[in-house]
Amino acid sequence: MIKEVDKFIAKQVSLTKGSAATDQWSKPGAAVYMSFYMFNLTNKDEFLNGEKATIEEIGPFVYNESKTKYNLRWNSDETILEYFENTSYIFNKEKSNGLDPSHVNITTINLPLIGFLLQFEKLIKMSATFPPPINTIVKDLIETIITELSKDFNEKLIMTRPVSEILWGYEDPFLKFVADLLANVTFLDLTKDLNGGFFQLEHQTDTAGPNMVYTGKGSPQTTAQYLMYDGKTSITGWGTPYAQMINGTEALLFHPGVSRTDVLDVYVDELFRSGYFTYYKDITEFDIKMYQFRLPQTELQKAYQDKGFYMNGPDGVLNLTAVFPLNVPIFVSKPHFLDADEYYTNDINGPPSNRDKHDSFLNVEPITGAVLHAAKRLQINIQLKQYEDIPDLSHLPINTTYLPLLWVEETGSLNESIASTFRDTVYKPINTIQISAITVASVSGQYTNNILLAY
Repeated sequence: MIKEVDKFIAKQVSLTKGSAATDQWSKPGAAVYMSFYMFNLTNKDEFLNGEKATIEEIGPFVYNESKTKYNLRWNSDETILEYFENTSYIFNKEKSNGLDPSHVNITTINLPLIGFLLQFEKLIKMSATFPPPINTIVKDLIETIITELSKDFNEKLIMTRPVSEILWGYEDPFLKFVADLLANVTFLDLTKDLNGGFFQLEHQTDTAGPNMVYTGKGSPQTTAQYLMYDGKTSITGWGTPYAQMINGTEALLFHPGVSRTDVLDVYVDELFRSGYFTYYKDITEFDIKMYQFRLPQTELQKAYQDKGFYMNGPDGVLNLTAVFPLNVPIFVSKPHFLDADEYYTNDINGPPSNRDKHDSFLNVEPITGAVLHAAKRLQINIQLKQYEDIPDLSHLPINTTYLPLLWVEETGSLNESIASTFRDTVYKPINTIQISAITVASVSGQYTNNILLAY
């Protein structure tokens, strides 16, 4: 009986042609929302003079997110599936509580300018290798260029802009001028997009290269695991082969027969790396029993991380500097530094963390491995410290500060209609198989008893 149920489930959840799982996976029916909570710096003058930053949270700014997988192509035995993915965002004013990202201004760090200044720091360090007095002349020249350009374009380390520009990008004349001016200076990485925007999001975008996953056919434990993401089989920038690996699924579907002892590997595209979730508790929604998995504290601790991820500083943040455009020192944490060392919260005045509101989780139906309710919550922080040679950064607090810029929440959940469909397509057939097996066993048993009685 168990074997027949396993066969049925494996067939249903494999990402093969015409399977129920392929249909739901490629065009999810559940509503998915991307919510942004911005951090507004309320004491910019004091902060620039070395005082502790004070921030307030403003949001949410909510967008309907739609992801569609298209151009699905299988290999000859349907064990591997290749596809492209389209992602689109539409602003949801109702869920944003009336907040309009085009009309709400936020005071925050000028992220592209930081990238530009740190690129020029490379020149200053290089000038130190020149013989005197050339080294001093070059260093002074670079500092003068930075100062004069900033004056001419009125460029400031701290800026105030609409939320829409901070998220979706804007053209900065100063940075465009510098990028064009130094386009042929190859060791200065200024050829990348300098149009602002923390994520450089677009309202509609397609993956540049194909994604490729195992379908689970013949090997259910590999269901939905990546072989390739966006045309890449590894992520350059990280320091070891292990750190560069693309492991896990996109957290929509795992292997059938998930247990509480499983460690679920996930590839997180926003972090350019893989992570994992561990069991937290049992939970029931819409009469469907699930296991809740959460991002463990160990995922944010140096002792448990591969050295190729360049973890440094106190526990609680992930260092993305090596893979972020212009190598801007971006560090990711749980919102409000949940599960992080108190070092981070001691250096800012801001609201406290709340586990139920700020932790990421996956509610997984264990029979199928389907994720029926999920929340991915990440906070983007920038590492700021004094640079004596760069005027705009010379008066910052002496201690290295990790200033929160925003946190983002991506959520998708069940409704009664989806839950009813799930129960009808999964639970009812399983019950039928079990009842049929019991009936066969009962009839067989009765037949055997009759033979024995005849003797």
